[in-house]
Formats: sequence, C-alpha cells, structure tokens
Amino acid sequence: MGMSQKKKDRLGSLFATLHRQSAPTRLILSDPIQFPHRYSDPKDKEIVGWLSATLAYGHIRLFSAVLERLLAVIGPSPYRYLMTFDPKHEHPRFDGVYYRFNTSDDLFALVYLTSEIIQRYASLKTLFLSLDEPSEDSLHATLKRFGQALIKIAEISPYPIRCSRGLRYLLPSVSGQGAYKRMNLYLRWMVRLDDGVDFGLWHDIAPSRLTIPLDTHIIRVSRHLGLTRRKTADWKMAREVTDALRVFSPLDPLKYDFVLCHLGISNKKLSNLFDRFGKEIGVS
Repeated sequence: MGMSQKKKDRLGSLFATLHRQSAPTRLILSDPIQFPHRYSDPKDKEIVGWLSATLAYGHIRLFSAVLERLLAVIGPSPYRYLMTFDPKHEHPRFDGVYYRFNTSDDLFALVYLTSEIIQRYASLKTLFLSLDEPSEDSLHATLKRFGQALIKIAEISPYPIRCSRGLRYLLPSVSGQGAYKRMNLYLRWMVRLDDGVDFGLWHDIAPSRLTIPLDTHIIRVSRHLGLTRRKTADWKMAREVTDALRVFSPLDPLKYDFVLCHLGISNKKLSNLFDRFGKEIGVS
C-alpha cells in the first residue's frame, strides 16, 4: 500500500512519540502479558504465556479471572507441574474452571495437551521450530502446521481427551484461515527482544517474520491511521498492517504493537490523538 513521504514522516514522528511516552509497567497490568511477567524462570514464562495468549479473547477482565483460577490449580512452578502431570489425578481439580463456551473439560484438555508437549519436546519452542521453514517470509504456514501437530498429539494422547469444538477454538486453525490473532500475540511475546514488555526467549525466529496480532483495537487504530483499507479482519489485513509498520521498523515491525493496542483501548486518548494528527497525516 502506497504512502506519501509526508505521511511517512508524520506517522514516524507519531510512533516514536507514543513509544517514548508509553509507560510499559502500568500498561502491562492491563494486558494479558501480565501473567507470564509474574515468573522469573523462562520455562515458566513460555508456558504461562502460551496459556494466557490462548485464552485472550473477549474482555480482559473476564479471561483474566479465569487465568487466575487456572494458575492457582497449576501452582507456583508451571514447568514442574506439567512435567509430572497426572491427568487422572488432576482432571477433577478443573471442575468449575470454565470460560464462555470453553468448558472445564476444554481447559483441562488444553493443560493436558500442553503437558504432553512439554514431556515429549521439553518446550513449546522445540515443537514449533521443528515445524518451521526459516526461508518463509512469514510464519503463516508454520502456524497451520503447529495447529495440525497439536490436534494430532491430542488424538493420540494416552489419556483420552475429546477434540471438542471448544478445544479446537483455543488452538491455531488447522485450515490456515483467519488472522491467528492469539498465536501471533504469543509469538510477539516470545520472539521480540526483551524491551521490558516482550521476553525475547525464542532467538531462532527473526522478529521481521512476525505478523501483528489483529484485535479490534489494532483494527480501529490501523483504519484511522490509514494502515489498511481492507474490510475483513483476516490474515491479509494482518499482513497489510504489518507491512505498513515495517516501513518504520523494517527488522522489528511489531515494535509499536503494544502501545498502539493500548492506544486503541483508550477511546479518549485515541480521539485526542486524531484531533491532533488527523489532518496532517491525511486520515479521517
């Protein structure tokens, strides 16, 4: 998507200002990334990040309450918990832990599936990298393969779990359709270098291959700023927004994702911003 030099200059100035003036510590407390930030062990961060991003749909207040209950079941050392996970013993402990259309059995299945990954591969990263082709520009095909691998593990797991519609909703799409919002969020946390927000734990993946987590806040901001003209919130829109942001940070296109998302959450700030910058950058 073409962009005039004037617009590039004004947007570049805007992004730099937002990034410089953001208060990550305060914003983290109103973001699902707060949960992995509670842990010091990288192994625990990876696991809790996965569970947190997977459940990050709907209102943050609602899914945060579910995550609190889930993490209370798991205890202070998620990695150790999953390495010694006894599904027959643990299954009843998930009774009453549910979220919207995800039942207690769905959430148990998610945790059990994660334990199978940890016990088989030692980490989520190892499984993901085994499915990746570094020569590919984006991680779209890898996300599809990852979803397929998770379903296969669920289907052959020693302790029988049902691959319900609710469980499948939590996992990456096996069809390759959609924007993969929650998985892209998790990858941002794991891949981007540690900047006080993200963790930089998966060094084998270049941040330039990431795609923006396309939630309602990013969509609204992106349309206002003219970063996308697309109508459908799908992978093509996510890539269009990412490519627009790549102009300002070629090697790290998701550098401004966190602050732009929280800008979108704050309607008042968003309104003030566009009153100030709208005409100058040519957006309505």
